[in-house]
Amino acid sequence: MSGSNYLRNLIVEAGFCDLPANRLLKEEDWFIHWTDHLENYVDGLGDSWAKLGSDALAEDIEATKAEILLRFGEALARIATKGNHKRTILKTPSTKNLQNIRTMFPEAKVIFLIRDGRDACASRLAARFDDDMEESFRFWATRVRHMMRFAGHVSPGSQKDQLLWVRFEDAVNDPDSQMERLAEFLGLEFDASTNFCATELPVYGSSEFGQNADGTFTKKTVNRPAGFNPIGRWRAWPNSTRKLFHEIAGVELVQLGYEPNHAWCSQPDEP
Repeated sequence: MSGSNYLRNLIVEAGFCDLPANRLLKEEDWFIHWTDHLENYVDGLGDSWAKLGSDALAEDIEATKAEILLRFGEALARIATKGNHKRTILKTPSTKNLQNIRTMFPEAKVIFLIRDGRDACASRLAARFDDDMEESFRFWATRVRHMMRFAGHVSPGSQKDQLLWVRFEDAVNDPDSQMERLAEFLGLEFDASTNFCATELPVYGSSEFGQNADGTFTKKTVNRPAGFNPIGRWRAWPNSTRKLFHEIAGVELVQLGYEPNHAWCSQPDEP
């Protein structure tokens, strides 16, 4: 979710992963987002095969459909790495079709980056990714539900097998400890004293994108200004905006642990 540029840069600078070899994929790949089209394709194949055979073929049909999706995943991985055998990081801001990760990339390590939805939406609105405040709040809540459904009983802040949750706020406030978590998750080692200084990384995120007249975005990388703090900007919201967010996405905010209850939305406005 929001802040993925920052976390991706930390991971690459620490030497844990390489960027994709294909330059089209170095920023965002969107591989999983569009896989519903592949699902429709293999479902169509299965329907065609079913008309020609008997019920006894049903198991073979399902196995073949799964194999086709797996081979599609292998082809996409080859395009991303171009033969580079080092672990490659793929990043996308979408949670659509998460269920296909396990089908197409069964060995992938999945990292869920979460951020306080109020700050995440403030960032999207500032970058003009969203023009409508209600739409932005609903979009964030929907993405959280996608992630929770994929994770099942693996709660935010924990890890299990091939899934790790990382809080954007933790990565900003204490990057060394989060890099140690990531290293353990990836089966690697991390030494903060010899790798890099996270505070020297530039500011590189959606709030720094400039939207062009044709709807495209120009990405900007700027040096980190003194006192830079991307956390808690939502506190400048008036009560009306807080209450609107609470009505639309308050449940998801509490589920992720950003508030213990719903009392936050009735706090007085910032002076």
